[in-house]
Amino acid sequence: MPIAGASCYFVDEQGRPFGHRLNGLSREQLQEYRHDFCERDPFFPALHQPSGKDIVALEDISGQRDTAGYLEGFLHRYGYCDEVEMFFRRPDGRIAMGVGMIRDERSGRFRASELELIAKVKPFLHLTLAAYLNTNAEGLQWRTSSFASQLTTREVEVVEHLLGGASNREIANLCNVTIATVKAHFFNIFDKTGVTSRTELVARILTQ
Repeated sequence: MPIAGASCYFVDEQGRPFGHRLNGLSREQLQEYRHDFCERDPFFPALHQPSGKDIVALEDISGQRDTAGYLEGFLHRYGYCDEVEMFFRRPDGRIAMGVGMIRDERSGRFRASELELIAKVKPFLHLTLAAYLNTNAEGLQWRTSSFASQLTTREVEVVEHLLGGASNREIANLCNVTIATVKAHFFNIFDKTGVTSRTELVARILTQ
């Protein structure tokens, strides 16, 4: 099943996505999304928390939510024509992770048969993630933890870019600072949290 791009992300207690990992999408697109379209996104996880629905297609919500600004301002401008979102929930029903899949004009909109295939595959993906979601539920909500409370707003932003797999150069571009400033942020983060490496930092966040 062809897709033009995909994004996998964590979801915090307020239903906001963070820690995006991208496939076929650029960091610049992610930066624009975060700054201008995140809370206008009809797939914004908090909007779908009450529904209990775990697979959401664009056609499912086009008549229920204001999708025009997101479609015209973001998706269509980059040549994308359709999107489907999968949500993965904790045992208490709260959305903890999500995967967005995007199609361009070459592959066209998702067909009914493809949505059925996604629905069949999704339980197996959830099974793969189940132990992780169960044992790391609180770790995924790290923004509200005592760990995050030690950090400044900019340091939290740097950590979230790290969780998304960004390099120092990519973090610098996303935060509009120099690489030296990013390294200084990590030095301060390590000092405050008592870790000695980026790997240890990620492990602490996801296992606390």
